[in-house]
Amino acid sequence: MSYLVLKDNIRASAVCRAWRKAAESVRVVEKHPWVISFPRHYGVTILFDPLGRKSYTLNLPELVGTDVCYSKDGWLLMRRSSLVDMFFLNPYTRELINLPKCELSFQAVAFSSAPTSGTCAVIALRPFTRFIIRISICFPGATEWITQDFSCSHGFEPYMHSNLVYANGHFYCFSSGGVLVDFDLASRPMSHQAWNEHICPYIHMYNEEWFSLRKRIYLAEQKVKVEAKASERK
Repeated sequence: MSYLVLKDNIRASAVCRAWRKAAESVRVVEKHPWVISFPRHYGVTILFDPLGRKSYTLNLPELVGTDVCYSKDGWLLMRRSSLVDMFFLNPYTRELINLPKCELSFQAVAFSSAPTSGTCAVIALRPFTRFIIRISICFPGATEWITQDFSCSHGFEPYMHSNLVYANGHFYCFSSGGVLVDFDLASRPMSHQAWNEHICPYIHMYNEEWFSLRKRIYLAEQKVKVEAKASERK
């Protein structure tokens, strides 16, 4: 087991309990992320280790005609070309978990934890009007999505300005108008606040040209904090 690379170690651990115990005892988990890509129409998944500069391939024909919506804890949230069919996939064990059809369009989607954790929730979000945000929630094993509209008094611009990220029980995202949306998964309320600093994350961009340029902010989870990479505020 000690001679196996990480992906083969994980595959071997799925054989039986004895193999799992042996594999986990010598498993060395890389602390850096790998890049995963899906060449179109071939059903081949490419894993690339940027530090080791090594590539690995997985034959996953079930991914032909699909797109990755989100990834977390080794799981991928995939969407088929039909746009309404979504499912979870573990590319190492090839375990697949289907979700009910998502009939509503969305601009951002994320999930909180691995679908096998028992606490996983999938959130899809889209601005419905300037002052209304539509949020759809689904859980693995559910038969339908739960959709609810929330008012946003600051005004939510018609397109998303950041990705949707989960951290410490909350989902966060930015609108193009500098509104930070905070959705509490446990109690289901949504709060929001306007960040004037968000309008100008770069000092040299402090002019009217900013409003005519579509720039994105990328949010990332870091321990228990959520950082806006293009802003100095945390």
